[in-house]
Amino acid sequence: MQQWRSFWHTIEFMSLENPPQLIETLMLALSMVLFSVWIAQSELAYLLLGLVLTVGACASILVREALIPAIRPRPTQVMATLLLLVSLYGFADLLLAR
Repeated sequence: MQQWRSFWHTIEFMSLENPPQLIETLMLALSMVLFSVWIAQSELAYLLLGLVLTVGACASILVREALIPAIRPRPTQVMATLLLLVSLYGFADLLLAR
């Protein structure tokens, strides 16, 4: 029970401290769930919705990180850029395969 209380306390703290990061985390977690459902059921709707959530979360991360001045790229920016490129490649692959 202590672990759940700690988990919810962390979620509450994130929502008060940095709400955009919480939304981005929830979007990426939901996209992982949708990708898992797509693997199990092979329906295109789950893949598309997962890609849309991933692109939206990555764009939000990149905008948020761009507003904070930094001398060198942060690992978050690099990973968000790579994930955005992979998601856009997935969209392009779906469009060209049809």
